[in-house]
Amino acid sequence: MADDKNAPAQLDEALVKQLLDNLETNDDFRKQFQASPEAALRSLGYAGPMGCLSLKSSELASPKQIKMQRAKLEG
Repeated sequence: MADDKNAPAQLDEALVKQLLDNLETNDDFRKQFQASPEAALRSLGYAGPMGCLSLKSSELASPKQIKMQRAKLEG
């Protein structure tokens, strides 16, 4: 039986768009996401498992990088 705590996060298209919008334009959200991806996603209404989000990067893509790669990220 799979452990739901370690299951991949399943983000629907609307949540992905909301996440990318905030990562691209909202400095406070970006800070929250870097500090706690789980808290940031929960603030957007995500209620699923967070196991795959326990990995943290020391550097978040810049708003410009996100904008340039948006189509790939939403794909």
